[in-house]
Amino acid sequence: METVDIVVYGGTVAGVAAAAKAAGNLKGIRDKKIALIIPDPVDHNGNGVCLGGLATVGGQNYFDQRNWSRHGLPDVHPAQGTYAWWSDNGKQQFYGVKNLADTMKQDLAKYGSMISYYYGYDITGIGWANGKITSVDLKQIKRDATTGVVVWENTTATVKGTVFIDASESGRLTRLSNFGGTVGRYDFPARFLDASEKSNPGQGRQQVATLMFKVTGVDTSVTEINVDATEPNTMRKVFTVPDASAEYKTADGNGGKYAYKNNTTIINFNNKYGPQGFALKPFNMAQDGENSAEWWVNMLLLFNVDGRANNRDKGTSIFPADMRSDYKTVDDAWVAGRKMLENPEFLSAMRCFPGFQSAKLVMDSDGKPAVGKILYLRETIHAAQSSSARANGTENSNYGLHAMDCWDAGASSSEKTDKRNYKKRIGLNYYYSDINGYKFEDLKDANGNYIWFNEVGDKVRGDVGIKRDSPKNPVYVPYDAIATNFVKNLLIPGYAVSASSLAWAEIRVLPNQCVLGDAAGVAAAYAIKNGKDPLSLSQTDITNIQTLLKNSNALLEK
Repeated sequence: METVDIVVYGGTVAGVAAAAKAAGNLKGIRDKKIALIIPDPVDHNGNGVCLGGLATVGGQNYFDQRNWSRHGLPDVHPAQGTYAWWSDNGKQQFYGVKNLADTMKQDLAKYGSMISYYYGYDITGIGWANGKITSVDLKQIKRDATTGVVVWENTTATVKGTVFIDASESGRLTRLSNFGGTVGRYDFPARFLDASEKSNPGQGRQQVATLMFKVTGVDTSVTEINVDATEPNTMRKVFTVPDASAEYKTADGNGGKYAYKNNTTIINFNNKYGPQGFALKPFNMAQDGENSAEWWVNMLLLFNVDGRANNRDKGTSIFPADMRSDYKTVDDAWVAGRKMLENPEFLSAMRCFPGFQSAKLVMDSDGKPAVGKILYLRETIHAAQSSSARANGTENSNYGLHAMDCWDAGASSSEKTDKRNYKKRIGLNYYYSDINGYKFEDLKDANGNYIWFNEVGDKVRGDVGIKRDSPKNPVYVPYDAIATNFVKNLLIPGYAVSASSLAWAEIRVLPNQCVLGDAAGVAAAYAIKNGKDPLSLSQTDITNIQTLLKNSNALLEK
């Protein structure tokens, strides 16, 4: 058994940022310790690609960023902090997964034995007393080479702590504690929900997942019809290939919308397999490092996946009893997605996208398609502020970050909805309202034509008027979003953050998660140094945390 001051659950960008900021703020104080738990099927010794969660282990080597032109000043990314360091102030938006994972490992190595690591461990239970988590029980996991399912191994451990941080994509630690939140889009106004979603907080649909995969043989010289242009037949380059003088040499691609909407082979594939939970979308992709022949591709959507549910938990109280009957576990979805990649119909449809005419799947050492070791989950659970107030239509009342905080964010601290968060702000989050759909039917308009990006968002939430460039301004994220009323000593910078589902659609991207991780790490260290629980921090305490964040390059002002 190990006893530490701060336990961070999740090897995600938020988790690594939190561990680094916590260690940096406790450095020099004798005997202070942090434990970082990495609940992904990675090497137990921390070799290879282990840190980074979705951004590395999952193969999503693409920082979705959106710069903001503020007050006549040069464009800036509101994230700053750890994200600015990892991306060299947004210049390195695309990267090799091992490079970023190694950078994270080196960043944490500066703190030596102050941080202990539990690679490839997940939680089997928690200790609980007086409204606090006291410990986590852990067990090693691995992905079974034959079945593809993540299974338990025999090695166990227990870690005691004073402050706990849930930076995971599953929200498992939050859910196993005194959770009073909601799943998926349950908080949407009832008129936007299916009948099956309305009565149970655990029945809300979660945003569609993706299985990242690798290809080679990409033609980066191609163009495509730009269906978003005012002139219908204008052509655009699909791939951005840096020239020899560029500081960074990683190429990226973003396109295929015209083919997605008009190519018969792609349409036929989606019509056939969409009702089974699979669909091809316009792609985002980037080389796996500078000048690499291999590309990670975000193209294969997996609908109806419960990000809470793992096969290894079946038959226990940890498995979600309220899982929708039409949903798959994370394991079953991952296995089915990898199998779909070998389907000749998938390969034929994939090669109809621009640049993919000669593309081939990269195969791993077992002769299977090379894919992310974990799914790209887009949504799981949301920590609510009141358990009794959970209901449809509570997106602007029962969460630390409201839907309208994002949608009506102001250009300064003195205007619009998010000004209410200014005093307690712990960072700025900014992106588009990126809703990839909740069910296959979301990909079609009323006439049966395929739609994408803001068109999908506008279909599922027609009341807010989702446009290509909305929301307009970054949002102040309050401390209330990372604290929870249900656990005195838990901070939540991960997917379970107290944000409504529509707010989450904007703040879910990797740079924003770095902001949340930075704030949680600083707040956790502050709580330890001052002998306080995170839930009990006063406005004065939060003001002090803001100063510490500013000193570490966080951007707190618009």
